Amino acid sequence: MAESIILTSVCDFLERFAPRQLAESWDNVGLLVGDPAQAIDGIVTCLTVTPEVVDEAIEADADLIVTHHPMPFRPLKQITTDNTVGQMLLKLIQNKIAVYSPHTAFDSCAQGINQQLASGIGLAEIRPLLPVDLPDGSEATDPVGTGRWGNFAEGGMPLARIAEIAKQVTGAPMVKVVGRGTADIKTVAVGCGSAGELLTAAVENKVDCLILGETSFHTCLEAKAQNVALVLVGHYASERFAVEKLATTLANAFPGVNVWSSRQEADPIHFA
Repeated sequence: MAESIILTSVCDFLERFAPRQLAESWDNVGLLVGDPAQAIDGIVTCLTVTPEVVDEAIEADADLIVTHHPMPFRPLKQITTDNTVGQMLLKLIQNKIAVYSPHTAFDSCAQGINQQLASGIGLAEIRPLLPVDLPDGSEATDPVGTGRWGNFAEGGMPLARIAEIAKQVTGAPMVKVVGRGTADIKTVAVGCGSAGELLTAAVENKVDCLILGETSFHTCLEAKAQNVALVLVGHYASERFAVEKLATTLANAFPGVNVWSSRQEADPIHFA
């Protein structure tokens, strides 16, 4: 039988797991909706809060949604049923469902999404592309920061093989690539989500290939000009797998609580 815990206990755990100091300055992370003193019996993780996720949380008696993407993200002047965000927030508040988002702190933390991507594809000597120093007293002992990069211990491999590995790790049904499929790739960098801004750091570190969720057409052209191969697995695929693992992490941390990864969430983009 599930055993209640207090919301602030979950928030404290997530803060230690993905310290907010790692979040980008423009981000909105932490507890976004809810009473820190409320009891938590059920937790659902998701990539993005959508109407389907909200309904799932209500029907399954979840008390907390841990979402990668913040909701709300930008300041709101009104919370009404005139827009989707307002509708969702009102339903969550009416049903006493809290919302916590670690977002870019989860991207960059020691066991975060980019670390999982880098280790999943088999890189060695993994380190942050843009390192960040946490304040003294932080529990983090491993290097942290934006993106990750490393090398294949066994030597280089063709771009086509790296694309296949990226699909296996993320569950992406297909990927887009920029670059020559026959070139041997020795050093690889990763950046989940929309992370084309990491191309500059990849070039500075003489990286052969950069695996991203998505990026712009012009970044693809610049990567080609700089002779950096790209593998684009899709925004959803680049992050959703780690949200599923986060549910396992929370379940292990709070064994008396019912924790699951959303069963209703799906990539809004599909292929005709």
